[in-house]
Amino acid sequence: MNALTLILLMFWYILPAYAANGLAVVFGRGSRLNIPLDLGKNFIDGRRIFGAGKTLRGFLGGILAGTLVGFAQTISGNTIGIFMLRFSPVTLQFILMLHVLGFQSLISLIILNSLLLSPFYFALLGYPLTIKEVIIPSPVKGFLLSMGALVGDLAGSFIKRRLKMERGKPAPGLDQLDFVIGAILLSSIFYVPPIEILVTALLLTPAVHLTANITGYALNLKKEPW
Repeated sequence: MNALTLILLMFWYILPAYAANGLAVVFGRGSRLNIPLDLGKNFIDGRRIFGAGKTLRGFLGGILAGTLVGFAQTISGNTIGIFMLRFSPVTLQFILMLHVLGFQSLISLIILNSLLLSPFYFALLGYPLTIKEVIIPSPVKGFLLSMGALVGDLAGSFIKRRLKMERGKPAPGLDQLDFVIGAILLSSIFYVPPIEILVTALLLTPAVHLTANITGYALNLKKEPW
């Protein structure tokens, strides 16, 4: 699997988490029908549990947005994804091989469909054997990635409050990776992607996160560009 394919598959896998984390900021804006998740309460150290920036509307809105992205991925994976696989060079090589071996059309079709999404097929494509759930994900994975991303973000805020860091102050590393680590951990109860995709997500997410925050700051959606 070449580097470009790996990066594209990584983005496709983690997209619901990115959507949830990014759009939670949008949904969480304003005070109408919105309350902080910690209800304004302090922890035993006398500081806020999460802070005013983590709101119920932002949390629920982010999960909904990420889950919808996951649902859209499921539909496109089962239509466009399978269509592209059926007409890939590897599939055409399968068909040619079966005809050379003298199989009849009906038998060839049965064999082809049984191999199409098998680990053997993905191995011939040069993909990891467990890549199917990345290419053709399920709505459950989209929900778990979204929920995990926002729970991870809450954990990051909790840690920052304990370190006596005020809201909006940068915490390099923690700010960029808390949500993606949370997404990976929670979604792993349903599916663990190939290790190279996980490593790529951890390596590239800080740059993606910073770019998204700078864009949000420029659009007046965020108060800080980090």
